[in-house]
Amino acid sequence: MTVWEATLSSKGQVTIPKEMREALKLRPGDTLVYCLIDGEVIMTPKNIDLKDLVGLLGEPPGGPATLEEIEDAAVKAAADNVFDMSDDNGEDVAA
Repeated sequence: MTVWEATLSSKGQVTIPKEMREALKLRPGDTLVYCLIDGEVIMTPKNIDLKDLVGLLGEPPGGPATLEEIEDAAVKAAADNVFDMSDDNGEDVAA
């Protein structure tokens, strides 16, 4: 596990260290999703624009969905995955 430090500015801003940006393949304008779990912040990049994935898997089984419905479902699934600890062995928990 790699740990980085950053300082909070007077405006409440934090600069993500270059090495972390490179590791996560972050570019200017990318969106980050933050979750607060038991006092710890989990930050996940949202690098993929779901519009780029339209039609990739063929016709959806429940019928067509709007891009907003698809994006809402993807964000919910990502959040559910963050909170799902059923297969977690605890090795990646921050110290």
